[in-house]
Amino acid sequence: MWAWLSSGVFLGWSVGANVAGNVFATAVASGMVRFATAVKLCALFAVLGGLVNGPAGMETLGVFGGIDSLPTAFSVALASALAVVCMIAAGLPISAAQTAVGAMVGYQLFRHGNLGAPAQLLLGKIVLAWTCAPLLAGAAAFLIYKMAARISRRLPMPLLLLDQWLRLGLVAAGCYGAWAFGGNNMANVMSFYALLDLFAPLHLGAWTIAQPRVLALLGGLAMVLGIATYSRRTMLTVGRDLVRLDAVSAFIAILSEAMVVDFFARSWDFALFTIPAIPVSVSQALVGSVFGLGLARGIQTIKMRILRNIIIGWVTAPLISLAFAYLLVPIALRLA
Repeated sequence: MWAWLSSGVFLGWSVGANVAGNVFATAVASGMVRFATAVKLCALFAVLGGLVNGPAGMETLGVFGGIDSLPTAFSVALASALAVVCMIAAGLPISAAQTAVGAMVGYQLFRHGNLGAPAQLLLGKIVLAWTCAPLLAGAAAFLIYKMAARISRRLPMPLLLLDQWLRLGLVAAGCYGAWAFGGNNMANVMSFYALLDLFAPLHLGAWTIAQPRVLALLGGLAMVLGIATYSRRTMLTVGRDLVRLDAVSAFIAILSEAMVVDFFARSWDFALFTIPAIPVSVSQALVGSVFGLGLARGIQTIKMRILRNIIIGWVTAPLISLAFAYLLVPIALRLA
C-alpha cells in the first residue's frame, strides 16, 4: 500500500516546494522576515491547517474524481505531481488545484470517455471558484491598501515602532496564510485516495483520528519537506520579480491572499445554495493580491512579462496533468 501512496507524497513535496513558499513570498522578498523563520512557521501552520480544514476539500475532489483503486490513485497523483514539477523547473508558481483537477479529468476521460452530469456541475463550481479567487484577492488588496494609506496619513507613527509592528504583522499574516494554505491544498495532495479504505481509525484516548486526517497528516509532512528544501526560488519569483513590494504592501498581499484561500477552504450554506469547500490556487490568490496592489500604486509597478508567463503556466499546467493521467492510468492498471 505504501508504494501506491508514494506518488501522493511526491505530490505533497512538489506542492510544498512550489506553492507554500507563496505564503511568505512577499515578506521574505521585502527583507522583513528571514527565509529560515518563514520555513519553520509555514511548515507548522500548514500542517495544523491541513488537519483541521483539509478533509472538507478532500471530500469535494474525492467525489469529483471518483477514483476507486490504489493503482489508479497512484497514477493520477503522479500525473499531477509531474505537471507541478514541470512548472517548478520553469520557476513559475502554478495552481496545484488545477493540476489535480486536470489529472482527474484525464482519468475520467480514459475510464468513461466523458464527464458525467454531476461531475460537470461540480467542475463548473470549481472553475467559478478559481476565477473568483484572484479577483477577490485583488479587490481586497486594493481596498485594504487604500484604507491603510488613509489611516497612516491621519495617524503618523515613529519609524522604529512602525517597523516593529510591520514585522509582527507580516509574521501573523504569514502564519494565517500557511494555515489557509494547509487547509486548502491538502485536497490537492491526498484527495486521490479519499474514497479508498486505507487506514483504520486511530484511537488516542478520547480522540479518534479518522482516515481523512491520517491522510492530511501524511500529506502535511510531505509538504513540510518541500517547503524546507525547494521553496526559496518560488518565493523570490512572486515576491521580488513580479512587483517590488515594501513591508506594508507585503503585509496586505499576504493578508488578502489568506482571507480568500481560507474562505474557499470551508463549505458555506446560504439561503438558496451551498458553496462546497473548493481548493483554489494559493499562487493565483497571491498574484491577484499583488496585481491589486499594483493597481493601487500604479500599473507601471507590475512587470507584465512575468505576469504573462505565470498566466501561461496556469493555462498549460492542467492540460499537462490531463495528458499525463490519460497516459499513466492504463500503465498503472496493467502493472497492478
